[in-house]
Parts: sequence; structure tokens; C-alpha cells
Amino acid sequence: SGLDSASAFGVIKHLNTMAKAGHAIACTIHQPSSEVWSLFDKFLLLSGGCTIFFGMAADTVVYFNKLGHACPSAYNPSDFVLALVNEDFPDQYDHSLANHYAESGERAATMAAVAKVVGEGRQKPFNGREDFGLKPLSTFITLCHRFNLNNVRNPGIYWVRLVMYVMLCLMIGLMYVGLGNEYNYSSVNSRTSMLFYIAAFLVFMSVAVLPFFMMERPTFLRERTNGAYGVIAWVLANFLCSLPGLALISVLSTMCVVPLAGLNGFSVFFAALFCSLVAAEGFMCLIGAIAPHYIIGIALGAGVYGFFMLCEGAFKVQRDIPGYFLWVHHIGFHTYSYRIFMYNEFEPIKQFDSDSPFSSGDELLRFYSFENVNVGRDLGALIGFGVFFHVCFAVVLQFLHTGRR
Repeated sequence: SGLDSASAFGVIKHLNTMAKAGHAIACTIHQPSSEVWSLFDKFLLLSGGCTIFFGMAADTVVYFNKLGHACPSAYNPSDFVLALVNEDFPDQYDHSLANHYAESGERAATMAAVAKVVGEGRQKPFNGREDFGLKPLSTFITLCHRFNLNNVRNPGIYWVRLVMYVMLCLMIGLMYVGLGNEYNYSSVNSRTSMLFYIAAFLVFMSVAVLPFFMMERPTFLRERTNGAYGVIAWVLANFLCSLPGLALISVLSTMCVVPLAGLNGFSVFFAALFCSLVAAEGFMCLIGAIAPHYIIGIALGAGVYGFFMLCEGAFKVQRDIPGYFLWVHHIGFHTYSYRIFMYNEFEPIKQFDSDSPFSSGDELLRFYSFENVNVGRDLGALIGFGVFFHVCFAVVLQFLHTGRR
């Protein structure tokens, strides 16, 4: 509705191409032009809730000729049949057309075909996946292409976040410039405070991704309902296409902090930040699938992140956390981020100044219960959290976002 004849022809031609590729296309149209009419395969004419004709579009004129309604030559068949069923202007209206169709051989043939399909137990009009135009691999590649284009073109998904992270990390680096060359009491407090801030707040900023997923959710529901793709292909493409953007954010953030502050272990710092963002991104996708509105999702995500920060081992060391909260220390991925950052920075330090409460980095790590940190294992835990959250995300989409009412 509202399209000119040329635009309507272009739309129907595109739908015709999709139908030839294997898609089942049902199109409702009120007054097609003769060019549009020629593109239709089958035609259903309704009037007053009754079927007047259903069959091949090319057989329409012949059918009505048999009933005594001859279509003039060079006349648009759609205009001709609409005049026959228009009760408001009854010059050519024929009230008996519904009864004629109910007793026709065309209806009998249609009902026989339906009965055959029902008898064979077929629920779909295709014999199998080979009849469907879009194969799983091509669907996945198309989704990846679309996600990559969206990530590049939509500044809110990564570019605004990239600027936020770089500016914040640059301020962190300038605030603690040259800290790596200091080993006094103040430097110990500065290091632990900075690493907590990085492990907590940089991960917390991932809540910014939630509104953009909520914007994509209606499109996903519509396309999934129409059978364009499945949940697994969409979630996997979304996950893989998010990795380059997160890697770019992580490496630039690391470049702004580690050299300026003089921290240890550039590569481990980058890996910890990257894996933390992967886990955080998966968690916010899961929240986005559960929450009905992005404001509720941001509040829920912020609350959970705050709980994880409280129990990650910075405010209270692990051995002092009450038993009823100790489980949060183990399931919160902030814990593993903070452990890696702390171990990466303090383990190489062999001696602090005499005014420091700790003689070496190892002694400080023992105080924080981080003396047995395995960097590879904790990085694997963060990746595992990210994969787990995306699997849960897929399960929620599969069963709660079906597009059916």
C-alpha cells in the first residue's frame, strides 16, 4: 500500500525471485497492475470471507469464462475479477461465485492435494533441507557479513565505546604515570587501587552494549519467525563478529595504560582485559534476552556486576569473605580478571622499599590469597564464562523468543 506502480512491480519481482529460490511467499495485494499480475504463480480471490477462486493465476480468466464472465481482451485480469466481487458497485457483481467455486473441480483438486499432504504427515511444503534456498553455511556467512557491516557503520556499537575506553585508559595512564618505577608504600596502594579500577570499571562499561542488542531483537524475532535462519547461526555469528571489536578496544586500552604507568606484562594485561570483555559481552547479551526493556537490563546488569566487584577479593581478601558470600567469589568472572591483573603486576617485583608493609610482590599476593594463580587457567575460565553466557543466551532465545504469541 502506498507504492506507485513501478515500485510495486520492483517489490513483487524481488519476491518472485525469492520464491524461485525456494521460499514460500504469501502476498496480499488489493489492485495489482497487469505487469505485477503476470508475476504471480497462484491466485486466491476472497470476498466476504468466502473463497471465490484459488488456483494458478494463468487459469483465472479461463475459469471465469466457463462461468459466463468473459474478460475483455487486453484487459487487466485483476480489475476484471475485482469488479465481479465488488458488492458496493454491483453493475458486474455476481453473488453466486462463492457457490460455484464450492462445487467446482478446482476446489476438489485443491482439497485432494491438501488431504494427500495431511495423509503423508508432511508439515512443511519441502522435501528436506535440499529444497530450501538458503543453506546453513551461506546463512551463517550472510549473517557474519551483516554483523560486520553493522559494527562498522553503527558508531554506537564499538566506536563510541572505543573512544570511551581509550579516553578513560589514557587518563588512568596519566594519573599513574611512572608508577612502575616506584616501590614505596604509596606505590603499593596505587597499584592495587588502579588494578581494581581496571578490572571492575572497564568490565562494568560493557553495559553500554545492551541498548544496541535490544534494538536488534525485533529484527531477529521477525526474521526467525519467517524462517530466515536459526538461533545457533545468529548467536554464533554475533559472537564471532564481536571479537575483532573487543580485541581492538583491548589492545588500544592496554597501550594507553601499561607503557605510561610502567606496568609489567603487556601481553598478559591485554589478554586479561580481552577475555574479561568477552565474558562481560556474553553476560550482557544474556541479560538483554531476559530483560523486557533496556533500562531494566542495565539496572539488572549493574546490580550483578556490583555484587561481583564486592566479592572479587579487593575489598575483602578471599579468606575473610563470609561463607554465605564465598560462592560469589568463585562464580563472578571479575574475580579471575582481578587475580590475573594482580599476579601479572606483583609477581615480578622481588623487593619493595623498607617503608612498605610487604617485602616483595609474592608476600603481597599471599596476603590477597593470590599466591597460587595460574594465568592460563584463569584466562581459560574467563573464556569459559563467555562461551557459557552465549550458550545460555542461545537457549533463552530458542525457547523464550520464538516470535509466536
